[in-house]
Amino acid sequence: MTPPAQSLYEVLGLTPSATVDEIKSAYRKSARRAHPDQGGSSELFHLVSEAYQVLSDPEQRAAYDRRLGRAGAAGPVSGASPARPTGTAGAGGAAAGKPVPNPDFGKAPVFEPDFTPQRPPAIPLAMIGRQVNGEPERPGLFKRLGSSAGSRFDAENLTIGLLANSLLPDYPAGRLVNSLRIPDSGPRGGNLEIGHVLLGGYRMAVIDSIMASPGAWYWDGKQLRHRGRAVGSLRLADAVRTLQEKFPDVRVSGWLVLHSPNQNPFEPIIDSPPNLPESAPVDVVNPGTLARDLRRFFSTGPQPNTVLLPVLGALLDATKQ
Repeated sequence: MTPPAQSLYEVLGLTPSATVDEIKSAYRKSARRAHPDQGGSSELFHLVSEAYQVLSDPEQRAAYDRRLGRAGAAGPVSGASPARPTGTAGAGGAAAGKPVPNPDFGKAPVFEPDFTPQRPPAIPLAMIGRQVNGEPERPGLFKRLGSSAGSRFDAENLTIGLLANSLLPDYPAGRLVNSLRIPDSGPRGGNLEIGHVLLGGYRMAVIDSIMASPGAWYWDGKQLRHRGRAVGSLRLADAVRTLQEKFPDVRVSGWLVLHSPNQNPFEPIIDSPPNLPESAPVDVVNPGTLARDLRRFFSTGPQPNTVLLPVLGALLDATKQ
């Protein structure tokens, strides 16, 4: 007899009452054991990654729990599960301290300020309508061979492809601007090189990208380490602070995305202390986590279908020429 398939909770060694922190911890442990380099298999690693993707997202988890309940019930469940009304509490809802997605997230963009032929916008219409503006700076041959510039260029292209395929088609108001240079408003001074800024409504995501070598990665909220050694000087937090000061009406947060050479969206695994606050200005993630985080970040923001033209214009002016 074929044994029954495991539930996603059983894949991670959890029960359906597991907390968000328990899911994260179990995923890290299970992913290490399942990784092909540690004696696991690609099939098992994919299953562990799928379990984490579903169970770490409140809406996907709630839908899965409903399906799991129907499958495990003694008899058939009559009728469909009622949809949770927008703004009410549920799994991951407002009463649990989780923001509820804004129904305007997937709607057509509304431009602010509005424009007419008699009052044309300051930004060319072609750029206003384009969801992706700017390209990563391609390094010259010697610069590519002599530094990490080539790796950064490859990683930035992967990030653009990720956002263009997994988020922007569902988010018409999202505007991704790539390859920016802005003056640092802090004491360090100089120019900040920013890979990507994603603007939507009154929220802004500042994103940098690197290719990740195999091995253990650790992020404590301030310092990124690979195999126990500090990785460079990350100025992403400086970029978040500078842009927050420049656009005080917009909430700005930062992500550093680590791309695996094998392009598995749930690699590498990034460990962090259990008390790392979720409200930290910068997080370090793999591509799968980035896509999920950004969807939640923008879909729960105010007026997510608004395109703030003055802010977009300033970002476009900061692109490298």
